[in-house]
Amino acid sequence: MQPLNDSGRSKPSVATRILIFLTFFVLIQLVPFMLTIIRGLPKAQLVGRSFAAAGYILGYVALIIVMVVCMKRVTDHPFWHRPSRNNLAYLFIAFVIFLAVEMVLSGLNSRLFGQTQTTNNAVIISLLKSDRWIFYLLMFSGIFLSPIIEELLFRGYWINSFFKPGTLWLPVITSGLIFSIAHASSNIVSFLIYACLGAILAFIYRRTDNLVTSIGLHMLNNLMAMSIMAVMLK
Repeated sequence: MQPLNDSGRSKPSVATRILIFLTFFVLIQLVPFMLTIIRGLPKAQLVGRSFAAAGYILGYVALIIVMVVCMKRVTDHPFWHRPSRNNLAYLFIAFVIFLAVEMVLSGLNSRLFGQTQTTNNAVIISLLKSDRWIFYLLMFSGIFLSPIIEELLFRGYWINSFFKPGTLWLPVITSGLIFSIAHASSNIVSFLIYACLGAILAFIYRRTDNLVTSIGLHMLNNLMAMSIMAVMLK
């Protein structure tokens, strides 16, 4: 007998839910490859670059739409809504905590491995400075689109598909670990940076029961990170 969602309807089978999760896990890694296509096109080839740029943005939008549909198959409970004051308080506190954790782990990463930035951030910086089109596309998607699809997948779909309502620490920890796996890390400290961010995002989603809160925190973090990268390129 299949498990039931909030309305009593059966969820997709465990195998189907795993397949859906893995499919999206792969797809969100593939969409950014459109940027390499743009980089490979001559700057004078405006039509080709425009189509590639549109494909890049529409790829994210399509993933978000399909992900929302898949979310509705595993839960009938509203998974995002207008944030309350309590939600915003969680967001602010979580952001401060993550800044502190990131400062400590980044310092440790520099001291132990001589890295001033994670491998994932190094790749992003390389793309940002490679082409003006890529710069604007990546800034936009990194701040607005990536947080939405990643929160839908790593927090919303993962937690609602594989864990019972009310469970906290196991979904929080596993969400953080899987989130970190999706971001290139060359050492354990770099891995822990993303795992901590993912766990904090999962914690506030679980506590507020509102993906808008975790999406907002994710956007705020990416805004800060992308802004610092943009300044570094000047």
